Amino acid sequence: MPGRVVVLGDLPERYEIERLLTERHPELHVETVGLPWEMVERAAGGRFDLALVLRGPITAHEQRMNTIASLRRNGFAGKILFAGAFLTEKQDAVRAGADYAFDPDKQVAEQVVVAALYRPVVAADHPYLRYLFVGEWAETVGYTHELPAEGPDLLLVSTSCHNAGTFYSALAGFVREHPKTRCIVVEDDGTEAVRTDALATGIQPYVVPAQEGLGRVTALGLGFLRERWLAGVSAA
Repeated sequence: MPGRVVVLGDLPERYEIERLLTERHPELHVETVGLPWEMVERAAGGRFDLALVLRGPITAHEQRMNTIASLRRNGFAGKILFAGAFLTEKQDAVRAGADYAFDPDKQVAEQVVVAALYRPVVAADHPYLRYLFVGEWAETVGYTHELPAEGPDLLLVSTSCHNAGTFYSALAGFVREHPKTRCIVVEDDGTEAVRTDALATGIQPYVVPAQEGLGRVTALGLGFLRERWLAGVSAA
């Protein structure tokens, strides 16, 4: 789980999180900054996966929120975390564009950072389904007629890739055996027999792009991925 992290905060706090991360997770690259513009400049350059904004004095709250908003305005595509004690400041951070806000007295910042760097795995049989998630916070992998050896976070199944027969019964069994895997069946082609077998699995959601559009697949998939990511960081 290598990753690049930039931390904004006052000197003692940011050096402590840098020390913990580099000692316990030497595979990570960690940089710290003391000024908001430094974080925006570095993070928006595309070199970082995650930006952590540490809490500061109440007088610096608006500045911290502006930093988060500036990261988004400048196209930062990674995850933004905010550490703050009060509910209102955490709500402000999420509104400004933070992906997750937490109380560092209740969750250890180092553990939250490590959990937040995890990219949910998307397994898709058809290349165009994988392409839907290129550039998103996810790791995309392919498979053909054999289902993945391990349950991914999201499994995308295109009916155009599989004939009627044993595949769909195997798919139903796979989903039962991997309850944490979310599955989307995409009816994009195939015979009536294929459609019947795919529907018989009972797997939902079942999307017909000709009627609902590919955007429906993307929206559902991104929702599932964010749900899985949030579950990980909130449990850290």
